[in-house]
Amino acid sequence: MEMAHKYGSDLLYLNMAGRSMLILNSTEATNDLFVGKSTLYSNRPRFPMLCELMGWDYNFAFIPYGTRWRKSRALFIQLFSPSNLKTYEKPRMQESVHVFLNRLLETPKELEDHLGFLSGGNIISSAYGIVANDFHDPYIELSTKANHAFTQAAIPGSYLVDAFPLLKYVPGWLPGASFKRKAADEKKTVEEMIKQPLEFVKRNMARGTAKSSMASRVLQQMQDNGSWSEDKENLLRDVLGTIYAAGADTTYTATSTIFLALVCNPDILKKGQAAVDAVVGHDRLPGVVDEGKIPYVDAIVMEGLRWRPVIPLAIAHHTASADTYKGYYIPADTIVMGNSWAILHDPATYGEDVDQFRPERFLNPDGTLNSTVPYPDAAFGYGRRICPGRVFARSAVWLTVASLLACFDLSKVLDKDGVAIEPSTDSMDGFFSYPRPYECTITPRSKSIEKMIRQNVS
Repeated sequence: MEMAHKYGSDLLYLNMAGRSMLILNSTEATNDLFVGKSTLYSNRPRFPMLCELMGWDYNFAFIPYGTRWRKSRALFIQLFSPSNLKTYEKPRMQESVHVFLNRLLETPKELEDHLGFLSGGNIISSAYGIVANDFHDPYIELSTKANHAFTQAAIPGSYLVDAFPLLKYVPGWLPGASFKRKAADEKKTVEEMIKQPLEFVKRNMARGTAKSSMASRVLQQMQDNGSWSEDKENLLRDVLGTIYAAGADTTYTATSTIFLALVCNPDILKKGQAAVDAVVGHDRLPGVVDEGKIPYVDAIVMEGLRWRPVIPLAIAHHTASADTYKGYYIPADTIVMGNSWAILHDPATYGEDVDQFRPERFLNPDGTLNSTVPYPDAAFGYGRRICPGRVFARSAVWLTVASLLACFDLSKVLDKDGVAIEPSTDSMDGFFSYPRPYECTITPRSKSIEKMIRQNVS
């Protein structure tokens, strides 16, 4: 973003060891290329370390544009259809949030684990019908371990093999080839992550004890209509693995970011609590039926996605052939990336105070949503490659935030002199934008709310 400002252009061209890379720093450029020329710009580059060595080629977010990608995305959209969301996923989501609230009430100092358990537990419950007991459940730990390595390898150029793919053929025992040994170890984790949960479902289906899930419903349908094939089951395995790996980390990161913002901005916390109270009242907890009825919570979620986008530099696209744009020649085989951070921190779109967390930027003076301020869709990617699970993710984050506002007071911890310790709002470097660890004080807003939290998990 700073380089784009320096050179006065929303197009930034780089040469990465002989590879062309183009960074798009404006909504206009991402729309013109990723949407207006989607056939040309919907491909993915090679990810030698991530996909060819570490095994993430199962994830359709990273595979080339083509038949396999279309089949994967179609199944993904089927699993997250409006009817499935209403019938299965949102009620399950609400149950998961109630468990999270109770855990936060019991052990508030374990916030990070509780947020990780909420996101990971919700996903594996929906996808596989697996009921996790805590954040250290083996299935959640598999995903967590795989995602830690993914975070670094997903950024093009993180490893030399990304620039020189032939290096993937060097023996792992050679000096300087530690990346090969690392990749081989990580690949075992990735393979177990996508295989183990589906095998769990198949075993329980054979016993007649499987809980309803995306996996069990699709497998049962294939059995009932005689359409099962190994290829279809492998497709299901890979799509569920994509949901499992991507969904847990992204919703955790978005929710954790908003939680941090509420701790740092007590005035926004109070406004959010008042907005929830005005709609929900004090005799029940927020539910999925309230989504879309509390504009201030909508604005908090939108501002969280904008202020610290989960993926600041979106997943790379790739040119299928050469192109020209605004008089510039874009070579074939160019990596093209949308700079979501720059787009979501554009003062011309979101105001001069883009570095501040201010939900009001999305609201009219009367408290309704301002339709002239764009939804921060750049947080979900671009064009045909935009995240197909964004509706589920928005609902999950919204319900968690509304429930936190309804149930808890959040404040900064004090040092030995009674002075509030300001948490850092800088993100940790990597593919995902994680908040840095911090401490805060979490207390229930009242005895009656504490009682309701306990009752909703009994």
